[in-house]
Amino acid sequence: MMKRLTIGIVITLLAIGCASQFKERRELSRPMVALAMGKIQENEIQGALIELRKAAAANPTDPEVYYAYALAYWKSGKFDKAIENVDKAIVYGKNIEVEHPGLTSEAYNLKGTILVAQAKYDESIPYFKKALEDELYQTPEFVLYNLANVYLQKKLLPLAFENAQKALEHNPHYAPAWHLLSKIYVAQGHPNDAVDALKHAILEFPGYAEARWDLATLYLQMGARELAKEQLVEVVQLDPGGTFGVMAVEKLKGLE
Repeated sequence: MMKRLTIGIVITLLAIGCASQFKERRELSRPMVALAMGKIQENEIQGALIELRKAAAANPTDPEVYYAYALAYWKSGKFDKAIENVDKAIVYGKNIEVEHPGLTSEAYNLKGTILVAQAKYDESIPYFKKALEDELYQTPEFVLYNLANVYLQKKLLPLAFENAQKALEHNPHYAPAWHLLSKIYVAQGHPNDAVDALKHAILEFPGYAEARWDLATLYLQMGARELAKEQLVEVVQLDPGGTFGVMAVEKLKGLE
C-alpha cells in the first residue's frame, strides 16, 4: 500500500513539473505563433515558417505551433505537410484546453478543409463531424458550412440543406452560409429562394462581390435585366480589376 502511495505521489509531482515546464515554454512560443499567424494572414509564408521553427524549438508540444504550421502549408499547397502538422495539433490540443478551448475542434475542421482542397470529400466528413463534438467550440457554423459544402459537391442536397440551415441557426449573420444556401436552392430548382438567400448574404456583408455576381446571374436568368445591371455595377465598384469585377464589366457591355 505504501509503495503504491509513493508511486502515486511521484507521478503527481512529475505531472505538476511537466505542466509548470510547459507553461514556461508557452510564454516563449505564444508570441512567436502570434507573429507567424500575422504573417500567414499577409501571405508571408516563408517569414511565418521561420517564426514557427523558433516556436517549435522553444516549445515542441505547443499545439498552436502545429496548427499554424498546418495553415501555412495548406496555403502553400503542401497538403502532406499540412496534414502531418494538423495531426500534431490534434495530439497536443489538450495541452491548452483551458487557455484555448475548442482548439482541437479547430484542428479537426482544418484537417477536413485540407482534405476538401484535395477533393477528398468522403475522407473529410468524419473530421468535420469530430470537430462538432466539443461543446466548447465557439464557431460550429464554420464546420457546418464546410459539411454543407461537401454534401453539395457530392450532390446530397438534403444533407447540404440541413447543414447550411444548422450553420445559420448558430449564426444567422454568417454571410457565406446564406451564399451557400443560395447555391443549394439553385441545385434544387428554387431560384426565388436562392434570390432571397443571396439578399440575406448581401445584407450581412454589403461588400460580398461574389454573392452580388451570383444574384445578377440569377436575375438575368429570370429576365430581370435592370435588377441584374444594378448588381453588376456594384460588383465592378467592389472588385475593380478582380475576377468578378472583370466579368461584370464584360457582362454589362453585353447588356448595353
